[in-house]
Amino acid sequence: MDKPHSYRMKAIVPLLLAAGFLFQYGERTVHANIFNDAYQNFQQFSELPQEINELKNNYERTLQELDKARADAELYRQQSAELANQNKQLTEMVLQLQQSEAARQQAEEARKRSADRIKTAAITAAGLLAGYFILTRALRYGMRRTNRRI
Repeated sequence: MDKPHSYRMKAIVPLLLAAGFLFQYGERTVHANIFNDAYQNFQQFSELPQEINELKNNYERTLQELDKARADAELYRQQSAELANQNKQLTEMVLQLQQSEAARQQAEEARKRSADRIKTAAITAAGLLAGYFILTRALRYGMRRTNRRI
């Protein structure tokens, strides 16, 4: 019998302590003030239009920001299209410049080859002329020498 009694005591003591704390810290008087409640309700109701105005202002501000964002997006789209067009024109210009540079380099190489041919032809002509002059002098010298011995 000792055990069930101590078990009951252990269960009842915390319940009594909790009930004591609740009653001690709970509200001791009940308010039934109808005028005070009506005034608070009226005050909350009178603040509603102000909150509605704030919501409307926020909505209008948000719409303005959205319109501005749309205008900015349209401006960015137009600028992007213009930049794409300029990029296309610049690409075409670069291709034309590359083609003209290639043509200029080919013309320069052709002029250089032509100048080298002319230079080679002039050196060859000078060498042939000098060779002819030396050969004729050598032949004349050789013929005079053979004619003197006879």
